[in-house]
Amino acid sequence: MSDHNQNNNISNLVKNSIEQVIGISNAKVAKEVIKSISATSAAVRAATGLTVAATSGAGITSGLAAAGGVVGGGMAMGPSVLAAGPAYAGAKIINETIFKDQPDLSSVERNARAAGRIATEIGAVAGVAGTGFVTVAGGASGAAIMSTLASIGGVVGGGAIAGTAILAIAPIAVAGGIGFGIYTFFGGNSD
Repeated sequence: MSDHNQNNNISNLVKNSIEQVIGISNAKVAKEVIKSISATSAAVRAATGLTVAATSGAGITSGLAAAGGVVGGGMAMGPSVLAAGPAYAGAKIINETIFKDQPDLSSVERNARAAGRIATEIGAVAGVAGTGFVTVAGGASGAAIMSTLASIGGVVGGGAIAGTAILAIAPIAVAGGIGFGIYTFFGGNSD
């Protein structure tokens, strides 16, 4: 089977599965979100050095520096760069499911969902920025960044790699929380 046919088969499987399981009718959006998540996962593995040989402090710092180098920021920006993909994907999923516009809803609910969508996007950006601030909270040196990441990872029994993973997915929670708060503030789900 050629790569093109295999990609088409995978695309069709993804489209049909998404439509059946979670009811997103815009399968193209969902497919792009899944692609983004897959690309982010590959980037996390590559940038954080998630191989047996590269889980040392030097391997992690090199991976974070490479990720941060994408935006010219170095190691300090690594976790923020890694958080951007999941934040985008998470906000997209939240907006296309929870806050999806539906013409049969009341005007109050539709307006609340619209406000929730905007707030979710702003929350995702704020979450990524927050990741950057948290990363350098203890200082901007390599040792301080590693210590901060290890402390965050220690909350779940891990180290710097776990801390990086937590910071990479935290903007999704921030986006969802801010979006839901604004949604309820504007009268959403008051029926």
